[in-house]
Amino acid sequence: MSIELNKTITRRYFEELWNKSNAALIPDLVAADVTGHVFEGGEQIVQGAELLKQRVGNLRQVYSNANFRVEDQIAEGDRVVVRWTLNATNTGDLMGRKATGKNIAVTGTNTFRIANGKIAEIWVNADDLAELKQLGVSTIQ
Repeated sequence: MSIELNKTITRRYFEELWNKSNAALIPDLVAADVTGHVFEGGEQIVQGAELLKQRVGNLRQVYSNANFRVEDQIAEGDRVVVRWTLNATNTGDLMGRKATGKNIAVTGTNTFRIANGKIAEIWVNADDLAELKQLGVSTIQ
């Protein structure tokens, strides 16, 4: 796979899968046995494309108009690192708390491993504390 093709795959992951909630693209972009490493108060492993589909749905339940903007992509070999910004409005309950109606802007990075033209592994690092502070859930400075 070319580096440019790998970058295209990861851009489509954000722009078409997450931003447009186009779950029909999952088989084209993501390996069926994809492994996601999500760091939310410790590492959580998300195994399989079906769980990824659920995570996209979960985001849409908590945030309306969620939009990931790809800020940077750096690629080498089978890896692509994407720096992104998520803008959204909290319109659903989160962590047992009622929706706030507040807008958020959260930054993060995903590191992808591409194999056979599909995303095989993902490491997600997001500024969860900034998200909670913007929602008024955390007052940690």
